[in-house]
Amino acid sequence: MKATLSSPSLIAVIIFLILLMGGQRKIIHQYKYVVLFFLFYFIDNLAIALANHYPNLQITPNHLWEGFLLWGWSGKIYSIISILFLLYAIRSVLPFEKIGLTIRQHQGSIVPSIVVILLIALGSSAIGFLSPKGRFDPGLLLYLAILPGLNEELVYRGVLPACLDKLFHRKWDIASAKIGWSAIITTMFGLLHGLWLNDRFELHIEIAWIRNAMFSGFIFAWLRERTGSLTMPILAHGAWDFFLFLSRMI
Repeated sequence: MKATLSSPSLIAVIIFLILLMGGQRKIIHQYKYVVLFFLFYFIDNLAIALANHYPNLQITPNHLWEGFLLWGWSGKIYSIISILFLLYAIRSVLPFEKIGLTIRQHQGSIVPSIVVILLIALGSSAIGFLSPKGRFDPGLLLYLAILPGLNEELVYRGVLPACLDKLFHRKWDIASAKIGWSAIITTMFGLLHGLWLNDRFELHIEIAWIRNAMFSGFIFAWLRERTGSLTMPILAHGAWDFFLFLSRMI
């Protein structure tokens, strides 16, 4: 359990140091949002770690695909429930609309978003075809199409950027989306996909996994800012994961 939480803790330290370098005074004046930022982050990771570590907490048993991809519904469901419960409790501090929990889309954003999602499906399929093959697993595909997008977009494109928006302004206009340091910093949580400590606390780094996670994460962040909602990022995330692994199974 300690080893499981050591990797998210290490990444939290890295992110905190980046925040210190980017806005020390703002962190002091807006400390409650920094506290919320890391509270939500650790709630998410703790919920997943507990479900993975204690089988009795698993709604359905976890599965391992091709010896490296551990997946299960329980941890992410617990995380979503916990995050939504806390968000409701502090809705006056972080309103739902600021997080992107709305189905309303910014005017003129739906068509470009659909085009981006189609390109994501094509791009992830191409990467999957070039990757090592594995057995066909419909349960994994169903899980990938639904839960990672719901959970990770809620946290990393919704809640965490909303906290950082109190510290940093959105500086750049990128293809009609206002992007700021909050989106850049939360994209760096792609480190979770390729940086970890094993049971002997030895550091492992998979550059390709980190690169892919950060690249896709930035696209999801762009969709969030372009549309004003988490709907399109969730769909895009599901498309990325689903087609990446479908093409590895066929």
